[in-house]
Amino acid sequence: MIHLRKQTFFIWMTVVMMTFLIASRVSAGEWQIIGPRALGMGGAGVAVANDSTASYWNPGAFGFFDGPDDDYYGKRKWSSTVAGAGIGAKLHNNFGDTIRQVTDIDFNGIDDNNISADKVSDFIGLLDGLEGFRGQESKIATVSGNGRFGIQSGHFGFAGNVFLDVTAIPNFDFENLGPDNTAGFTIADFTDPNNLGCPTCSTANTNGVTVLTTSQVSSIDSQLPTTWTQAQRNGYINALDNGLSQAGQTIPSDIVDQAVGAATLANAAVGGGALSQNTSSLRFVGIALFEVPLTYGRAFSENLSIGGNLKYMKARIYDVDIDILNQDFGDALDDALDKYQEDSNFGIDLGALYRVGETFRVGLVGRNLNAPKFGNLKEEAQVRTGIAYQPNRMFTLAADLDLTKNDISVGSRLKSQNVGVGLELDLIFLQLRGGAYKNMAENDIGLVYTAGLGVNLWLVNLDIGASMSKDSTNLDGDKIPEEARAEFALSMLF
Repeated sequence: MIHLRKQTFFIWMTVVMMTFLIASRVSAGEWQIIGPRALGMGGAGVAVANDSTASYWNPGAFGFFDGPDDDYYGKRKWSSTVAGAGIGAKLHNNFGDTIRQVTDIDFNGIDDNNISADKVSDFIGLLDGLEGFRGQESKIATVSGNGRFGIQSGHFGFAGNVFLDVTAIPNFDFENLGPDNTAGFTIADFTDPNNLGCPTCSTANTNGVTVLTTSQVSSIDSQLPTTWTQAQRNGYINALDNGLSQAGQTIPSDIVDQAVGAATLANAAVGGGALSQNTSSLRFVGIALFEVPLTYGRAFSENLSIGGNLKYMKARIYDVDIDILNQDFGDALDDALDKYQEDSNFGIDLGALYRVGETFRVGLVGRNLNAPKFGNLKEEAQVRTGIAYQPNRMFTLAADLDLTKNDISVGSRLKSQNVGVGLELDLIFLQLRGGAYKNMAENDIGLVYTAGLGVNLWLVNLDIGASMSKDSTNLDGDKIPEEARAEFALSMLF
């Protein structure tokens, strides 16, 4: 009777805590997919992890380890993640293509009092790139990473995990854009050919263009702000045409869009200062979190197990603005990681795992249930559920779902609520994995495909996993997926 009351109490406590967190719709950082096995299986791990990684995915599994039966969990006497690491990146809402327009420009060549003719195309491209970010707070980039080791012995576990989560948020100056050094920027300044390296350019008509086609001239003219005079339109188009000619470069295929975008931004910047005073930057905000969890799990019946982590947590908090003009994204990120504040706290995780017969499992896990705080940053709780179907030793089908709607990253307005599904084919010495996951809270990045491979060398396992979105973008001139991750682990299983 006492045993039954204890079991009922722990079940009730788990359900109440999870239900409260789900109902409150708390925000938290995105659930990171840790480990190559989970990544290869579409991010499914809550009802799958059966080694030391269960301290992260579901500490409830520890109650079934070293059990009386030589089954999926009971056979696991002890295990160790000798070394594991992962890295990932996401470029949201065409961030990569747009930031390239800003960082590829030689800013030192266009921040003088007057812009030379051969730099006019750079000037127009820069302004168009900045215009692409105006009012677009969701155009961000996130970089994540992790490193880990862990030991599981029976129902107990000990681990060391490092998580990195940094977001690049544009903090651009949309006011100081003048091509000359005159205070109080006006459209007359912006369209004056003298300020764009062409004192001989006409403002009466566009009959003298030599590079732009008649169709391009007409298209640009028709889309320029209606408040511009015809003389201002002519001067702007002629100076642009002359600049393209002097630059001696291939005319961009989107030159019409660039010209109109630059003009639109300039029209909104009236009253600002010179381009040489521009303070555009990227705000890098994020956290590097080191945690040491102590794990324990207990089986209350042959079907139900509950476990938890008590963990020490130390954080490095990043929040810095880095000048982005004339600097590529990678250099800006390196500069940002050199500036941080530190704080420490403790965290609590709780997980439950339920087995339905010998083939079906369902799990529920909550991380950082006490919402530990580091400086002004709070790690809100995350809740995730998972199911797994394993009809035989060779085949496993699993799925995970975020029950809380989390922040994509620290400082981001975008949300994350991932659902993932994957499968594993275990050929004893070789494990093949595949799957996919999708963020249901946002539509900017579509379905992400995953794959993984495991090699079992008796006591030692070597695993790799990777994911890649269907659509691609550009960053610093390189074509890359909008989202990509990679995971590696060397582990030992007994």
